[in-house]
Amino acid sequence: MQTPRLTLRKFRPEDIDELAKILNDPVVMKFSSKGQMSWQDTSEFIDWCIESYENNGYGQWAVLDRETECLIGFCGLSQIEINGKNEIQIGYRLSKQSWGKGLATEAGSEVLRLGFEEYKIKSIISVVSLEHGASINVTKKLGFSDYTLGRYSGWDVRIYRKNA
Repeated sequence: MQTPRLTLRKFRPEDIDELAKILNDPVVMKFSSKGQMSWQDTSEFIDWCIESYENNGYGQWAVLDRETECLIGFCGLSQIEINGKNEIQIGYRLSKQSWGKGLATEAGSEVLRLGFEEYKIKSIISVVSLEHGASINVTKKLGFSDYTLGRYSGWDVRIYRKNA
């Protein structure tokens, strides 16, 4: 999948080293429910992504800069349980160097299009820490507006919902 500036593709085992650099950064992972991730955690995350592609057809996809072909993070869809209900959530993490350029919105727009059009998903949520202003802004740019308050993995969060 391509956008004007990005390529989104399935993760491969050889992506572990590059992704681990991003997911081990405490600044990048400050608002992540999983926290800072080790190389082993990243390896397990990639295995989980690959399993999701096989089981669901979708998952968290590797995000690459089209110009440099460098891995800059991930963006995709995953199944979670929140408030006792199974949901499909959009999620993303990008390297610090990729922040402030509209890349999360660009990747997220393509992921939502795929979710609704290709995978025929009826409803997608976005779970955002109350303190994560940048992610709240991205979520709004992606067209999410209404939200409820809740808890997820020990965090107070906004739970946004967008329907097909």
